[in-house]
Amino acid sequence: MPFRDWTPEEKAGAHIMAGFPGTVAPPSLLKRIQEGRVGGIILFTRNIESAEQTLELTHSLQLAASSSRHPAPLLIGIDQEGGRVSRISDDFTRFPAAGLFGRIGDTSLAREAARATGAELRAAGVNMDFAPVVDLLTNPECTVIGDRAYGNETSLVAPMGAAVIGGLQSEGVAASAKHFPGIGEMAPDPHETLPFCDLSLETLRERELVPFRAAFDPNLPGGGVASILVAHAVYTQIDPDRPASVSPRIVGGLLREELGYAGLVVTDDLEMGAVEDSAEASLASLLAGSDIALICHSEEKQERALGLIAAAIRSGQIEPGAEDKSLARISEAKGRYGEPFERYREKDRLGRLLMEMKSLVGCKAHRALAEEIKRRGDVS
Repeated sequence: MPFRDWTPEEKAGAHIMAGFPGTVAPPSLLKRIQEGRVGGIILFTRNIESAEQTLELTHSLQLAASSSRHPAPLLIGIDQEGGRVSRISDDFTRFPAAGLFGRIGDTSLAREAARATGAELRAAGVNMDFAPVVDLLTNPECTVIGDRAYGNETSLVAPMGAAVIGGLQSEGVAASAKHFPGIGEMAPDPHETLPFCDLSLETLRERELVPFRAAFDPNLPGGGVASILVAHAVYTQIDPDRPASVSPRIVGGLLREELGYAGLVVTDDLEMGAVEDSAEASLASLLAGSDIALICHSEEKQERALGLIAAAIRSGQIEPGAEDKSLARISEAKGRYGEPFERYREKDRLGRLLMEMKSLVGCKAHRALAEEIKRRGDVS
């Protein structure tokens, strides 16, 4: 087995995608990456002040990963949807929210904007984007989604989501369709409290799940969407006791078995108000069938989650065969969307990347595309 010489802590670390404060990686984070205690990074506005600084940051993170005992590129993710959910600095090209693309209704335009976004993110060292939102905005009071959705009809949202996935992944950036199995019917914000939904499984199959199925299209670049992000919400008619993000019925049953999804499954941020204990939820998410636990702020919580997961691997609570399959999914995604780790050690590599990035990020062609989209949105 390819992972038999990994320690339980190294296996557990592969499942942790960590956030951190500041625009420079803390020494403790670099040390944990080198020790295999962190397998991925998520960036926020707090981490980004310019494209050049972002590339220097991501390069330092990947250098740390290249010197670990099992060197492999990090998955470095970001929530870059466009509109109000935008983490990048002003020197990048910023595109409007999904709702405007939905009003225009042109999938080719959505694909080109995603392609431009993907190219600029990749140039800055970001290889994963937690986009697109494929929730159907069936409840206008669902402000946490609002204009982040393309609309309320499957006939619009499904092709728009697939177009964005194709654009991002054609530029080497792993996309993530969210928030499975769909939260556009709910009013409460999971950042603050745990929402409940009484939609039946039949309704979900006929409506909310349609854009996710479109995201699985093997003809898309990358062979279908690289990852699915699962919501912190209770679907009372499917699993009344657990949020989707930690529900074996929803992750293992609905997503993995019924829909046949074989890619990465990622939780939403486990430090949201909807989650009582992020460390326990991290373990529960893996037992449910997920691969990566997002813990976006606290190093202490990340380390406690690692300890719980490692103990579960050591005891056999996480079944060895299932663990190997999950690690294989993570490794496959890193192989597809990450640069070979040896490249980060090449002499003057950062200087070359900076030169390439400056000619691409915020370039005239991308900014002209953004202006054209805004113009078309104003008249639609």
